[in-house]
Amino acid sequence: MNRIQLKKATLEVLNLPALTGIGDDNLRRLLNNLIIELYKYQAEEERRYIRETQQQGIAIAKSKGKYKGGKPKYKENDPRLQLAFKLYLAGATDKEVEQQTGINRRTFRRYRQKYGVIRVEKEKRPTQ
Repeated sequence: MNRIQLKKATLEVLNLPALTGIGDDNLRRLLNNLIIELYKYQAEEERRYIRETQQQGIAIAKSKGKYKGGKPKYKENDPRLQLAFKLYLAGATDKEVEQQTGINRRTFRRYRQKYGVIRVEKEKRPTQ
């Protein structure tokens, strides 16, 4: 938004009166900035209200036992997940596991933590 303002561009809102009739450049920019800030505030408040009502709906659904959250993508006995665990325990990096199994790195880390899969790092010998 600041880059647009540095270029001295103005916002023309079709359902509002045009500001082109204002001769003073500074006043026109001031009014333009005011309109932009009002629209930004309105959008932020609307988004906050939507999130708030969504959280209230989720809380009500949870209290009734209807909301359980998202379903897990992989079960513990899923062959791809088991392959990913084997690769990881054999020394593969998260990136290599992702490339070979197609399981996203963050998802894989989450499942590693969930099922307690920990790789024991071998001590590195000092190079001579």
